Amino acid sequence: MNYFRRTSTAAVCALFTGSAAAQDSALPEIGPDLLAFSVENMDPTVDPAQDFYRYASGGWLDRVARPAQFGSYGIFTIMTDRLAKQVSLVAAEAGEAAAEAPKGSPTQLVGDFYNAFMDVEAIDAAGIEPIRPLLDEVAAVEDFADLTAVMARQLSVDGPALFAMFGPSQDPADRNSHAMFALGQTFGLDRHFQEVLRGPADSAPLVAYRTFIRDLLAAAGYPEAEAERVADLSLALERRLYAAFLTPAEAKDPANRFGRASYDEVKTLAPEIDLDAYLEISGFDAPDWFYLYEPRALPEVSEVWRDTPMQDLKDYAAFRIIENFAPFLATALHEPRMAFHEALLGARHDPPRSERVYDLLKKNLGHPASQLYVDRFYPEETRAEVLDLVERFKAVFRDRIEDSAWLSEPTREAALEKVDRFYYKVGYPDTWIDYSGVDIGSDPVANMIALGRFDHARELDKLTRPPEHDEFSGESTLPIAMNAAYSPTINGFEITAAITQPPAFSPDMDAPLKFCRLGAIIGHEMTHGFDFTGRQYDAEGNLRDWWTPEDTQAFIVEARKLVEQADAYEVLPGIYINGQLGVGENMADVGGITFAHEALLRYLDEHPEENVEIDGLNPSERCFIAWAQLWTAQITDAFLTTIVVNDGHAPDFYRAVAALQHVDAWYETFDIREGDPMWLAPENRSRAW
Repeated sequence: MNYFRRTSTAAVCALFTGSAAAQDSALPEIGPDLLAFSVENMDPTVDPAQDFYRYASGGWLDRVARPAQFGSYGIFTIMTDRLAKQVSLVAAEAGEAAAEAPKGSPTQLVGDFYNAFMDVEAIDAAGIEPIRPLLDEVAAVEDFADLTAVMARQLSVDGPALFAMFGPSQDPADRNSHAMFALGQTFGLDRHFQEVLRGPADSAPLVAYRTFIRDLLAAAGYPEAEAERVADLSLALERRLYAAFLTPAEAKDPANRFGRASYDEVKTLAPEIDLDAYLEISGFDAPDWFYLYEPRALPEVSEVWRDTPMQDLKDYAAFRIIENFAPFLATALHEPRMAFHEALLGARHDPPRSERVYDLLKKNLGHPASQLYVDRFYPEETRAEVLDLVERFKAVFRDRIEDSAWLSEPTREAALEKVDRFYYKVGYPDTWIDYSGVDIGSDPVANMIALGRFDHARELDKLTRPPEHDEFSGESTLPIAMNAAYSPTINGFEITAAITQPPAFSPDMDAPLKFCRLGAIIGHEMTHGFDFTGRQYDAEGNLRDWWTPEDTQAFIVEARKLVEQADAYEVLPGIYINGQLGVGENMADVGGITFAHEALLRYLDEHPEENVEIDGLNPSERCFIAWAQLWTAQITDAFLTTIVVNDGHAPDFYRAVAALQHVDAWYETFDIREGDPMWLAPENRSRAW
């Protein structure tokens, strides 16, 4: 169990029903409509100096309508759609073979998990009775000590994080040690939507969230008036608790996450929580001190507990348990969440049950499902080629640091050491996590609880030795996750098998497409090691200031250019990008496409036979157009409104051009000059990396 990843992100991918064989044959070919690079997707009637986004992608934008089930439809939605179908296929095949498979094998585990989830008749017959023992435990609570015990026990059964959470992770200041963290709770809505809780009380998203809570409880059997009452109190509690959380922009700064407090000081922050009992029930030794990951959370929990009737606290806890286990309970509990997401995102993504298993496997059986996926769909030649790209990008990055005019020698030496010591993996782990001891059977809720206990036991076992990195083990870094991710505490990044697939990457692509699509993503992740957050960690992955004060100020000047560029961008009337929230992602985009073009030119020097025009475009033109098409998307206004305030990733159409405006070679390639709409003055271009 990773105590920093207790919430899951709903996949946005539409799937289809049918047998395994039918699904395999129904996977569509990747063509221009699915954002494979193509001149068909361009609009050559547009001057690139006037509107580069339309020039690169206008053909696709005019030709391809957003499917109604997607709030955002671009290359990663397309790839996730295909990926989810593939995972559904291997899960269905495992389901057919599970009875004869060795117990504890990936086939048996994934297959029986899938079969249990698909047994709708048994699930509906059970209603919410599978979680009755958990609800009875909440009902029996009489005082704060009992409520603390419920909090702790939920932690070990994959239940919700209620009110607060305490747990271990690698010490950010010493990668060879564990530390204990005091964290905030999770909420009844996905972390990407949580800023909704800060909105006006009568805002449409909050109204939709209250409706979701009410309708979920009604579907669970609550009388109408009781469902209304618990919805009101749950929303009020969550708004109070979330108001004490760091804002998304504040949370980007490690200084706000890793303040320390002694054990006794933490106890005084929320004396109503029996911290001694919580740790004993969880199996954790009492530490000398904690990191305050949400530094304002515990005092607010204390105040909420003091002035809220115990019955209301119990009713809220019951709602959270029902919400947490709802995917595995009676099918009537599914509709409220669909309606809520439609209200937030402007699209109703409701795939058939047989394909909803993708998200559930990511959260619960990521490695066994990934093993089956890799065996079925991932070619080894892809892994080898991507590793070669990594080495080429690393060489470019290193040279750019050596040649940087603004770094002093002490900072330059430390930066070079950090690049030299990058950890990186492609595709899948060298060693898979062994789930063979988990008993997966016919009860979906029992399966969830067994997996939660397995994760908790693994965490306790890991505390007996120095921290070790489980490769590709986070929900966002599993081989079946559509992602690549840098982690500062390991000074490294993992590029999943899923993202190294068409149309982002294919071995038969020409070099400009390889370098400026997936390659630029690789460069993006490398740059995260040196963005606003990553630069505060050293080559060992320890939180340490290795910069001279002068270099820090010079970096801030370059970062500020990206903040100001984003702040000025109006996504919708009156809605602007939060430049400070997204400065790390935007800096990584600039680094990614900058390294990509430079690495491409070096490659073409080595392979002059590939330095040719294709479809009338030279390699640099193909590179920059490939980048823009990578970030082309059709997006609903509701999706934009919800995501802009929550997510550091700017809207795709912004990313398609904004990063290019900091690359001198882009201006030269398309003859963009001062006075053109696409022009960004040289003094406003970020030169950090």
